[in-house]
Amino acid sequence: MDESPGNPSRLTSLEWAAQYHNDAVESFNHYLSVFSPKSLSRFDVFSGPMLDVGLADYIKETDLRSSLDLLTKIEAAFQLDYQFRCRKRLKDDLSRAFRALYKQDQRYVSLEKDILDAWSSHASGAHQLIGELRSAFKFRHWLAHGRYWTPKLGREYDFQLLYILALTVFENLPLRGMNEN
Repeated sequence: MDESPGNPSRLTSLEWAAQYHNDAVESFNHYLSVFSPKSLSRFDVFSGPMLDVGLADYIKETDLRSSLDLLTKIEAAFQLDYQFRCRKRLKDDLSRAFRALYKQDQRYVSLEKDILDAWSSHASGAHQLIGELRSAFKFRHWLAHGRYWTPKLGREYDFQLLYILALTVFENLPLRGMNEN
């Protein structure tokens, strides 16, 4: 697989995101260890328990950043699907709904208001999964817009939960356009 930054398959690669996340967590575990000379010189005022608190903070931040990355990959997949279906003029109900949106708003369609609504209305069996995505995107809004308020999400989101949601989306919804011309 071409891993260049502009490649659509890299944009949506869950495996790459998971590997990056795991590598970052492992790196922090190593770097913020009482056995790491770099850690001891940088954090010489911290005791072992203080390093543990710092490590937990770094890992939590990494989890949040990786979660945002997963959500952007999901959004990219839906946007690519929308563009592909409009460009290829597919004949299914969802593609027809997208073309109607395109005639109205061109490329400026809202993921949540337009694209996910169309999926929920026109794709068989997608309604519940789209509802879960809508909730996850509320978490994304909180992440992307400064985290300065306490979100009311109904559940806690983390990288693992969002990874499972992303896998479920990619395995169960016929998203088109990621590797197609």
